[in-house]
Amino acid sequence: MSARVRLVLSLRFLRRLLVGAVVCYVAVSLCLGGTPRARPVFQALALSWLLVLAIWWYRCLKYPKTEMGGRGVRALELVVSNAALALLLAEVCLRAFAAWAGSSLLLGATLDDHRLQPGRDYGAGLLGNRRGYPGPDVAPTKPPGVYRIAALGDSFAVGPAVPFADNYLTRLQRILPGAEVCNFGVSGAGPREYLAVLRRDAWKVRPDQVLVSVFVGNDITETLPAPRALDPRGHAVYLLCERGWRLARENARREREPTAPQRLAAPPLSEATYREVEARRLAVCLGPPSAALEKKWQRALGYLDALVAECRRREVEVAFVLIPDEFQVNPAVLAQALRDVRANRAALDLDLPQRRLRDFCAGRGVPCLDLLDAFRGLPDTYAPCDTHWNVRGNRLAAERIAEWLRERVTRPR
Repeated sequence: MSARVRLVLSLRFLRRLLVGAVVCYVAVSLCLGGTPRARPVFQALALSWLLVLAIWWYRCLKYPKTEMGGRGVRALELVVSNAALALLLAEVCLRAFAAWAGSSLLLGATLDDHRLQPGRDYGAGLLGNRRGYPGPDVAPTKPPGVYRIAALGDSFAVGPAVPFADNYLTRLQRILPGAEVCNFGVSGAGPREYLAVLRRDAWKVRPDQVLVSVFVGNDITETLPAPRALDPRGHAVYLLCERGWRLARENARREREPTAPQRLAAPPLSEATYREVEARRLAVCLGPPSAALEKKWQRALGYLDALVAECRRREVEVAFVLIPDEFQVNPAVLAQALRDVRANRAALDLDLPQRRLRDFCAGRGVPCLDLLDAFRGLPDTYAPCDTHWNVRGNRLAAERIAEWLRERVTRPR
């Protein structure tokens, strides 16, 4: 066999090895990604493909005229190999761009990717501080006579639907004498992320109290992904395609509107998407919960339990504020959500998530403020097609929290 033929066979072997590995990886990632079986299944398929290629290589060396398939097969192989190479290069380039440009929601889905960008002006007074949280930077050293509160929360703490001056935590700072409220809000966060933010950043400001705002709408049922075991959500190409599709779908649902320079100029959700969100969130009020939902409850309560234990080890007071979902306070939103999921009102227990969280706090002696009664019957406290509080809702929340905390704040360390 000539050196030229050996070179051609070697290149073909490498090309087929690349194609097989990429195809196996993509197939396993999409079908089993995120499960314990993903990695061993991929390894078995990759080894099987390598064995097939080794047999082919041996036959080609022993019988030089042996080949796998005709001209059509080789053409298909060339197309597939080029596609696999393009997919691999796209992933590498997107990751390199993310490393060069910093965290990006376009390419990532972790806690760091959901924090604000330090120094960026998001409009309407919202700025990202140097740690990536809303509001001004917080000095590590607390001013004398000040009661410092580290406020953990999700997008409600960021305040996407109101000017930052009207955010409930910003208002709380103004109306609570002797207090300094440090906003550690992260959009999309939940109990797992609250614990991570506490350990990584909140302890650095030496708070007198940790105030955790738990949003019952999605803090139990939804979490930021923690990609592992070939999870497709850990790959830049998948996230780019998935978010591009969601953006295109959302734009198609909205009526055409002029581009707005400010983040508050237009509702963030189309009516159809907003209805989907509220209908999906009804699940947290279904009783008794399904096995899958109960597993999510136990996972969320486990992180909250760890958060409480962390605060007690440091002898720092911890308190919880329970934020209701709009369907719990607005009968019209509830009725529409029930129609969308074709459910009966009798199947829902609207107080269920708050009751479970209150019982959790009571069992551990943790102060808990449930805002459901304060907001019940006040549908005009949420921004239209948004799921977050408007200015009135933020004001009401700040007033109730301030009234509840006033006695503690008068006893600074």
